[in-house]
Amino acid sequence: MTIQEALNVFGLSGELTADDIKQAYRKSALKYHPDRNPLGAELMKAVNSAYDILIKNIDRINIFQSEDKTKQYNFGDELESVLNTLSGLSGIIFEVIGNWVWVTGDTKTHKDTLKEIGCKWAPKKKQWFYRPEEHKCFRNNQEKSIDEIRLKYGSSGQYKSKGWQQVE
Repeated sequence: MTIQEALNVFGLSGELTADDIKQAYRKSALKYHPDRNPLGAELMKAVNSAYDILIKNIDRINIFQSEDKTKQYNFGDELESVLNTLSGLSGIIFEVIGNWVWVTGDTKTHKDTLKEIGCKWAPKKKQWFYRPEEHKCFRNNQEKSIDEIRLKYGSSGQYKSKGWQQVE
């Protein structure tokens, strides 16, 4: 996750201080806490990861801000919407790895819905994925397997839709 992607998880932009980041973290942690939100476990991974990156790079944050200081993009809300949609589809298995959501299972019957929410097909991995629009890889010289991606970015496991059952 880059600094800009971490800022987008909280919907932050402009000149920021450590207090601004902490306040946004607390607000997101309350909103996405697993006790309050059924999607909380997956969403909190993104929130915690974003907070860690921003706090570690507090002195460099304002350098990485986009030219348009008025634009705010809240990936946390977008991710919640996608996970809510996926959880309502029967036969779907999904997992959040970094900022990406990988989707397998009975995807053929839900192809149109997956396209509608912004998922794309990865033909080499034979899986659907969802990612922030800004997170495009232009210099991907080496194809990585899904296991290598899990190892690099971490994953708390796969979840089946309709009831949020964790896949063993």
